[in-house]
Amino acid sequence: MFQYSLRYTLDPRTNTPTQDAKLYAFVQAAQIDNVAFFINPEELNESHLNAAQTQVWLDAIRPVAARLAQLGVSTSLNPWTTIMHSDRGHSVDPALGIHTLVDINGRQATEIACPDDSGWRQYLADRYAQYATLHPRELWLEDDFRHYNHTPLKLGCFCDHHMAIYQAKLGHRESRADFVAAMLAPGTPTPERKVYLDTARAEMQTTVRLIEQRVHAVSPTTNLAQMTSFPNWHAVEGRDWAAQFDALSGAGHPRVARPHLPAYNEIAPLRYSRVFEDYTRTTAAYLGDDAELFPELENYMYSPFAKSVAFTQFQIETAALVGARGILLNLFDMMGNGIDDDYHYAEMLAQSKPFLNQVSDHRLRMSHARGIQVLVDQDSAYTIHTTAGQDPAELLPHETNWAALLGTMGFATTITPVGPDVHLRGRQLAISGQLLRNFDPATTRQLLTDNVTLLDGEAVQVVLDQGLGSLLGITNAEWHGVRTGYQSYEAADGHTVEGVVAPRVTMLQHTGDYLQLTYASDAQVDVWSHAYNAHGDQLGNVMVIINGQTIVMPMAADPKYGWESQFVGFKQGLYQQMLARVTKVDYLVGAPNVKFVVTQDDRLTLWAANFTLDDYDQLVWQPAAPVAALTATVVSRARHAAGNVTT
Repeated sequence: MFQYSLRYTLDPRTNTPTQDAKLYAFVQAAQIDNVAFFINPEELNESHLNAAQTQVWLDAIRPVAARLAQLGVSTSLNPWTTIMHSDRGHSVDPALGIHTLVDINGRQATEIACPDDSGWRQYLADRYAQYATLHPRELWLEDDFRHYNHTPLKLGCFCDHHMAIYQAKLGHRESRADFVAAMLAPGTPTPERKVYLDTARAEMQTTVRLIEQRVHAVSPTTNLAQMTSFPNWHAVEGRDWAAQFDALSGAGHPRVARPHLPAYNEIAPLRYSRVFEDYTRTTAAYLGDDAELFPELENYMYSPFAKSVAFTQFQIETAALVGARGILLNLFDMMGNGIDDDYHYAEMLAQSKPFLNQVSDHRLRMSHARGIQVLVDQDSAYTIHTTAGQDPAELLPHETNWAALLGTMGFATTITPVGPDVHLRGRQLAISGQLLRNFDPATTRQLLTDNVTLLDGEAVQVVLDQGLGSLLGITNAEWHGVRTGYQSYEAADGHTVEGVVAPRVTMLQHTGDYLQLTYASDAQVDVWSHAYNAHGDQLGNVMVIINGQTIVMPMAADPKYGWESQFVGFKQGLYQQMLARVTKVDYLVGAPNVKFVVTQDDRLTLWAANFTLDDYDQLVWQPAAPVAALTATVVSRARHAAGNVTT
């Protein structure tokens, strides 16, 4: 069964029997399985609450939870703060003994807690033990449980307490400014970088371990659950996904998580498709098939003016692509207005529930997905080489670019977390950013030699830095900045795509820098496109196949636009043709922005989701291997009449 969990604000000061009655009616009409009650949320937030203030919320929730139980609806609790999302004009009550965070620039928060403050850690454990007296099904940690994105401050923590920890680990005194400069410095990562990441990683695990002990002493059956945000930013706080979730869940409990869904307000579905890979599928990959995932459906600032009912439904249903057990529904405001029937969410939820229940019977397991494996590593912030060394964002990995691109183009892909002991053979791998810095040269050589690989410009640069240029036949490499007047467009000389001979794709804008590569005269290089300037002068190679097994797209990601220039039909056709030369992979033909996942266990399962406003009467599948006659079970909920799949 697919679980609907409704996040709901019951304001203890203003709640009425009428609001309760509307809640009971809604959960029945919408087929809600669980209500996750907010505590001290958003506009009602009064900073860190003491025990008496917290009890007011629990006392108000208790009788409503009892009535919901009679209706077959369980209760969870969603305290809205751990560290605190942001400073909002409040100050911490001195009686709580909480010291506040200091950011990378030396600014001190007024209510955001230091994540290694012993007073805060004990306070938080006390509050979670108090929440547990309600015996909720899930007890959530909000996604403010992080070191970054605490408005108006930047990355933390660099308070005096933390500086003393850092200095002790370094073995010498160092000012905050010097430590930060060294942590972000260009080139080979410094000991300061490692000290910061190791410290951040360990202190969060220490906190969740204490919470787990206190909560399960009170309520052994409660599942402790963690809300997450952006995996690339979690890398900048050194998150160890498995260790943190296992410490939080405790013995005998599953990992329970709320992955971020990338749209608080409505955006184009095709844009949503790309970011869905970066955030939602990547989080699911890190947590593993056995995790119970309840992705976040957030309609801020609420009502169909923020997001259409149809888009909300689209988000809920496509959560099946990460094997979600259910979904957390933040459909109504957090100020205590309660249920608004004019939004017509109950009808939509009831309509989707039978389909979602069917999908849950065939739950997608990402480790069983076949196709191109996009490699990611939770430890990449340890090894990344920064450029300017001025902003923590320079530590962000760029490892999911291929997932967003190829997934949007209809290729079957999966996201595969790896570590330094990785050994893959006979696979199709897509590597972007600086992921290869996590491995020694021998491991990089093995990955490139024993697999079909797709590499972007940053990945190629790492190969060169590791002294492996000869492996790819490269004799020279030179970066050319975007919008410098050097490169203007790329042309697929000698090839036809979508009926266009030698189609051109921009290199001028909405793209990153160009890595111009020169190959040895005897190198096995099949050139598929060239770079040109605005005058039509050919500058050098762009897309190539090396040694019949490595596809190179020698571009970097733009800080603002990423790889937007690559999202074009001409490039989709080129990738289809190039991959056909070197391997066999599942993909859809003629269906832009339809996401396609193929899983293989005791049966072959095809997952297709339309991330565009266009309808398709049929889907044409180009299989990676010959397909015998199939007996198929089709589970679908199309916008209009159901189409069909052909091979």
